[in-house]
Amino acid sequence: MGNSMSINGSENDHGNNNNLARIGEEAEMFEETNPLAIVPDNNPPLGPLPSPRRATTTTNGGGSVSAGGGNHAEVSMHRVKKEEVEAKIYAWQNAKIAKINNRFKREDAVINGWEGAQVQKATSWMQKVERKLEEKRARALEKMQNDVAKARRKAEEKRATAEAKRGTKVARVFEIANLMKAVGRAPTKRSFFKS
Repeated sequence: MGNSMSINGSENDHGNNNNLARIGEEAEMFEETNPLAIVPDNNPPLGPLPSPRRATTTTNGGGSVSAGGGNHAEVSMHRVKKEEVEAKIYAWQNAKIAKINNRFKREDAVINGWEGAQVQKATSWMQKVERKLEEKRARALEKMQNDVAKARRKAEEKRATAEAKRGTKVARVFEIANLMKAVGRAPTKRSFFKS
C-alpha cells in the first residue's frame, strides 16, 4: 500500500495524470491513521468542505486531467485554519446551547415546583371543602333523623291520646246503652247525655 502511494506520488510529480482520471481510487487506497496529525491531507474531508484536489483539478478539452500543484500547501493550511475556526464555532455553539438548556431545565424545575404547590393548594382546599360538606351533611342527616324521631314520638303521643279519647267515648256509649236497657227506654233523637 505504501509502495502504491509512492508510485502514485511520483507519477503525479512527473505529470502522468492517468491515475487521476479514475474516480476515488487514490482516496480508497490512502487511509489516515493519526487523526490529530496536522499534515497536508489528500483525502476529501467528511464535512461540507470541498476537497482542495477537486477544487484545483481542471479538465482539458481533450479529456486529460491536470492538477495545479503549486498552491497545494497553501490550500491545505487554509483548510486546516478554516477547520480550526469551525471547531471553535462548533464548541462555542455547543457551550451556548448547553447553557441555554441548563437554564431551561432550572426554570422548568422552578415551574414544576410552583405547579406542584398550586395543585397541592387547590387539592387541599377541595378536600377541606369536601370535609366541611361531609360534616354539614352529617349534621343535617343527624338533624333530619332527630326531627323524624321527634315527629314519630309526637305522632305516637297524639295517636295514643286519640285512642284514649275514642276508648272513653266508646265506653260511655256502652254505659248509656246499658242504662237505657235497664230503664227500658229507647233512645231519642235528642239525648240529654252529651257525647
